[in-house]
Amino acid sequence: MDWGFVGDAYAAANPDQDAQELINWFPEQSQREKSKEQWTLLGCPGLQQVAAMFAGEVRGAWVLPGGATCLWVSGSSVYLLSVITAATSTAFPAYSAALVGTIASSTGQVGIRDNGTGGIAVLVDGTAAGYVYTISSKTLKAISDPAFYGSDRVLFVDGWLVFNKPGTQTFYTSPLYWDGVKSFDATYFALKDSSTDNLITMIESLREIWLVGERTTEVWYDAGNQFFPFSRLQGVTLQIGTAAKHSITRFDTGLAWLASSERGQNLVVMTEGYQVKVISSEAVAQAINGYPVVSDAIAYSYSEGGHTFYVITFPTADVTWVYDKTADRWHKRLSFDATTGLFHRHRSNCYVNFQNQRLVGDYANGQIYALSRNVYTDNGAPLVTVRRTAHVWDGEMRERLFHNTLQVQLRSGQGPLTGQGANPQLMLRWSDDSGQTWSNQRQVAIGQTGATKQRAIARRLGAARDRIYEVSISDPVCRDVIGASLQVSQ
Repeated sequence: MDWGFVGDAYAAANPDQDAQELINWFPEQSQREKSKEQWTLLGCPGLQQVAAMFAGEVRGAWVLPGGATCLWVSGSSVYLLSVITAATSTAFPAYSAALVGTIASSTGQVGIRDNGTGGIAVLVDGTAAGYVYTISSKTLKAISDPAFYGSDRVLFVDGWLVFNKPGTQTFYTSPLYWDGVKSFDATYFALKDSSTDNLITMIESLREIWLVGERTTEVWYDAGNQFFPFSRLQGVTLQIGTAAKHSITRFDTGLAWLASSERGQNLVVMTEGYQVKVISSEAVAQAINGYPVVSDAIAYSYSEGGHTFYVITFPTADVTWVYDKTADRWHKRLSFDATTGLFHRHRSNCYVNFQNQRLVGDYANGQIYALSRNVYTDNGAPLVTVRRTAHVWDGEMRERLFHNTLQVQLRSGQGPLTGQGANPQLMLRWSDDSGQTWSNQRQVAIGQTGATKQRAIARRLGAARDRIYEVSISDPVCRDVIGASLQVSQ
């Protein structure tokens, strides 16, 4: 029967309608009509430590011109990461990290941009301070110019470094192709003033500056003006702002962020040209608007295997949501504490594509990880996948159904020869009251190494008028699901 094994994280306001969950799995639709299954579940990437010379929260990263080195900020320390040994088919690259300086703050997101041929990179952390890294000398110094007001974000457009002045409508620029020495011109500023709301965040996209306020958004471009280079793009003012300044990122061909408006609802949106499209489902919006704090949300985007992901973490709520644009579905990515048995937010706090490796920084311990679907743990901790299905019930007669067999087809026989995962198990339980109570958990064998024809089958599952199944895997093995079938009878 078509019983909705593959789906997304969709918990409706009333769980009797829908109580689906999807953690550390994401759906993929086949591009071929004659594929064995049209929809499958793929395991989310695990984490493999590649550098651990840092201390504290990893707050930001930026690849410098040429792509051979990358700046990382961890705690109050700034490091230059470079490759010692290139990646191979079986191993990740080896990296070295050199301390290049320190900044005054030790927590919160850090924005970084370089100015190309100018030979510098600028770091801002939301305070009145700012820092210049000189690429040739590998030195870091504080910006002492009184015309620099601090910034939450820094951009680079057509040779100009652009900053916002926190808590105001103001944004301003550095001198053209600034070398870190020239003085700022205190008259080179403008206001996001088509509305009275303050400028909260900004980002560059296709040589334009998107200025996102509390309730409205403006788009500016380099007009080559004499007294301030940028001008507002006439006719483009969006009646939507942001609830979290660090939720904005370039996404596919546009932008995405956690939006807010004067109507009071927080929604995740993406841009298509100068139009805004809501991408958060009703269930995701309901979850977000139930969090006590959303202003601390942080986000990044990346692509892998034909999928484009928007990853947004709510630190206070301790949860990470991911929108897959390719499948137009949402799932959660969570870390698992084996001691307490609880899920927490994903460990990634920032992201960068460096030397063809997807690298993320840890929000707590200063480590840098490679993000890879070929890794089946979170740096040794269990990477637990959970799928809670749609309701299984007789929608016409509402009769009791006898559940005879449940079969889940995975990539069996792929585990290690010894140790954890040598005899991997799928964990199965079910609820007959929309998730209020659950059955005891069953273990269903996936297949030992070499048992490539093993089928994960559970039999004699009882009867119910309404049932939700939950399947989970914690063993460090491939957990891609090709399909699942359920045999029931009245």
